[in-house]
Amino acid sequence: MHRSREWRAGLLATVAVMASAGAAFAQTAGDTVDEVVVTAQKREERLQDVPLSVAVVSSETLQAFNLNETTDIQHLVPGVTLISAAGPRNFGFFVRGIGTSSFSSESIEGSTAYVLDGVVLGQSGSALSDLPDVERVEVLRGPQGTLFGKNASAGVISVTTERPSAAFTARLSASWADPQDERRITGVVSGPLGDKARFLLSARANQRDGYVRNVFDGRKLNDREDGGVRAKLELTPVEKLDVTFIADYWKRDAKCCIWTLYKTGPNPSLAPERQSIAAGIVPGPNNLSQNINGRLFSKTESYGASVQANYELAAGHTLTSITAYRRFIDHDGLDSDSSPLNLLDANFADFKQAQVTQELRITSPQGGFVDYVAGAFYFDGDVTSHSVQVFPSVPLPFFSKLVTNRASTTNLAIFGQANFNLSDDLRLIAGARAIHEEAKARKDRRDPVLGLTSTASASKTDDALLWRLGAQYDFTGDIMGFATVTRGYKGGGYDTNIGIPTLPDVQPEEPTNFELGLRTTWPEQRLILNLTAFHTKIDGYQAGARDPGPPPITRVFNGEGKTKGFEFDLMWRPVAGLNWTLIGSGAYVDARWGDFANAPCFPGQTVAQGCVGAQQDLTDARLPFSPKWSGNVGSHFETQVAGDLTGSFDLGLNFRTKAAIAFPNDPNTIQGGYTLVNAAVGLASADNHWKVSVFAKNLTDERYSLVYFSTPFGTAPGAYSQFIPYEAQRVVGASIDLAF
Repeated sequence: MHRSREWRAGLLATVAVMASAGAAFAQTAGDTVDEVVVTAQKREERLQDVPLSVAVVSSETLQAFNLNETTDIQHLVPGVTLISAAGPRNFGFFVRGIGTSSFSSESIEGSTAYVLDGVVLGQSGSALSDLPDVERVEVLRGPQGTLFGKNASAGVISVTTERPSAAFTARLSASWADPQDERRITGVVSGPLGDKARFLLSARANQRDGYVRNVFDGRKLNDREDGGVRAKLELTPVEKLDVTFIADYWKRDAKCCIWTLYKTGPNPSLAPERQSIAAGIVPGPNNLSQNINGRLFSKTESYGASVQANYELAAGHTLTSITAYRRFIDHDGLDSDSSPLNLLDANFADFKQAQVTQELRITSPQGGFVDYVAGAFYFDGDVTSHSVQVFPSVPLPFFSKLVTNRASTTNLAIFGQANFNLSDDLRLIAGARAIHEEAKARKDRRDPVLGLTSTASASKTDDALLWRLGAQYDFTGDIMGFATVTRGYKGGGYDTNIGIPTLPDVQPEEPTNFELGLRTTWPEQRLILNLTAFHTKIDGYQAGARDPGPPPITRVFNGEGKTKGFEFDLMWRPVAGLNWTLIGSGAYVDARWGDFANAPCFPGQTVAQGCVGAQQDLTDARLPFSPKWSGNVGSHFETQVAGDLTGSFDLGLNFRTKAAIAFPNDPNTIQGGYTLVNAAVGLASADNHWKVSVFAKNLTDERYSLVYFSTPFGTAPGAYSQFIPYEAQRVVGASIDLAF
C-alpha cells in the first residue's frame, strides 16, 4: 500500500510537470521561445548547446512572486534543498541529495559552490543574502570540478547580476506583505558616463517582524532587518579591452534563529519541556511559540570587491582576469536550552572570514577543430572564530568554555576543458583540473570556571586530479544528446567543533558522476524539452551529525554516498498568438548511503533498532534532505485590458515528497510531502513605466520545517525540535514597480 501511494505520487508529479515547464527559458510575447544564454562553461553559450544539467531562474520569475532571497532557490529548482537554521554558520545547499551543513565551517566547506559574478565564495553562510538586481541564477547540478573546482562536489549556484545599461534607466520597487508586516524597497540606477564608461548602482532594504512568539516575555523572534548596496562600473578604455569593477555590501541584524518544540520525550514533566507546556505551548508541526529568557541575535555582514578584465587577443581568443577580495562576518548567539532556565543561555560566537581569489583564463573562439577554456586559479582564505558556551549548572571540565578557532585554506589549480569537433555534429569533450591544497587549523580552549586550558593544531596538504570526459552529438539542428563522466573533489579539513578538544581529520570528498542528457527544441509546437539522467558515487562524503549532548554538538563524519535519478525541464507555449507560457521542471532522486557501517546512532536508538557500540549501519539507507520526487510548475499569462493597460497572471506550484530532515537517519525525523502554491496578478502600463501587483506565497498555508533535531536538554528519547521558516505560512501582499 505504501509503495502504491509512492508510485501514484511519482506519476502525478510527472504528469503535472509534463503539462508545465522549466524556469530556464525566457518568456516572449510572440509565437517563439527565446532561449537563455548561460555561462555554465565559462563562456557564453545557448543553454540548449550545453552538455550539463543546468536550471536557470530568471529575474522575471523572481519578481513575479516577490522572491528575492537565496533561500527561495530551493522552491524554484527541483532537486535542491537547504539547511538554514540556527544562523548562517551552518547554512548549506543540498543538490541531488548531496550537501554538507556543519558548525565546523571554519575548516569544512559546503558541497555546493556559490559563485557571485564569477567569484566563488569560500563560506556558505555568505550566500545567505537577497537577490535585488539579479539577471539570472544558474544552478549546475552534479560535480563541477573541471571549470569551477573549489567546493563544487555537489554542484554550483552561479548568480549573475545586471550589467550597466547603455541608456539611462532608473527603477524603484516597493512591496508590503502580511502577516509579519514585511516591507521591501529596492532602487536601481544605471546609464552611461561618457562614451567609454557605464555605471549601475542598486540599493535595497528589507524588514519584517518575527513570526515566533516568545511566551516568556512577548518578544517576536526570527525577524528580519537587512539591506545592502551594489555598485558596478564598466569601462572600455581601448579597443578590445573591457574592465568591470564591482563592489557590494550587505548587512543583516535580526533576532534569529530559534527553533520550536516538535515532540516531547516520554517524561515531559522534566525540564525543559515542563516549562513550555506549563506556559501553554503545544508541541507539534504547527508550533510557532518558544519559551526562553536569554538573548537571541544574528548580526551578519558580507562585502567585497572584484575587478574583471577581458582582452581580445589575436584570432578571436579572449584573456580574462578576475581578482577579488571578500569578507564575511557573523556575530550570533542564542539561548539554546529551549526553556526559561539558565541551562545554556550563553552560546555565542564571533566568526570572521577573509578571502582573496585570482582567476586567469583564456577562451578560444568556436568553430575550429578544437575550442577550449583553460586557466589558473588561486584561493587564500582565513577564518577566525571566538565562541563562548556556559553551562552554569554543570561543574564538569570544559562544559563552560571560551574557544578560539583559526583555520586557513590555500588552493592552487590549473584547469582546462576542450571540445574536439570531429564533424559538424559530433564533439568529444575532455577536461582536467590539477589541485594543490593546504589546510591548517588551531583550536585554543579555556575553562574559566575550573581554570583549565587545552590546545590542538594540525596541518596537511593534498593534491588531486579532477577530470571530465564525454561526447556530444547533434542528431538534428534541434536535438542534441550527450554522455559524460566527471570526477569531482572537495578538500578535506578538520572538525573544529568547540565541544571536542582535538581536531579530528576530515578526509576529502570525491564524487564520480555519470550523466546522459537530451536537449530538444520543437519550433512548430513552441516546445522545449530537456532530459538528464545521472548516477553519482561519492567517496568520503562529509556529513554532519548532531549529538544531543550535553553539550549539544554537531560532528563531521566521512561516509559513502550514492545518488541516481533523472531531471527534466519543459517549456511550452500551447496556443499560437496567445501570450501564455507554461514553465516548470521536475526531478526524481534516489539518494542513499553507500558503505557506511560505522555511522553514529540517533538519540535513544536501541540495540534492537540497530545501535551497537554507539554505531549503526546505514549502508544503502536513504540520504536525508532528499525527497524522491520534487517539481516546480508555473504559468505566465499576459493580455491587454482596458485600452493600453496590460494584465498579467502568474501561478506557481512547488511540490516534494516525504524526506528525512535530520542526520543521522532517525525514523522520527521524516517529514511528509508538501506542496506550495504561489500566485500573482498584475496591471501595467503599455510602456512598462509602472506596474501594480498583488501576490500570495504559500497560498494554501502549508506548514513545513527545514530540519528536525534532538531537543537540547530534552527528555530523550523522543524529544525533538524543528526549525520552521518564515515561508511556511500564507503571505499576502502588494507591490508597485516604477521605471523611468
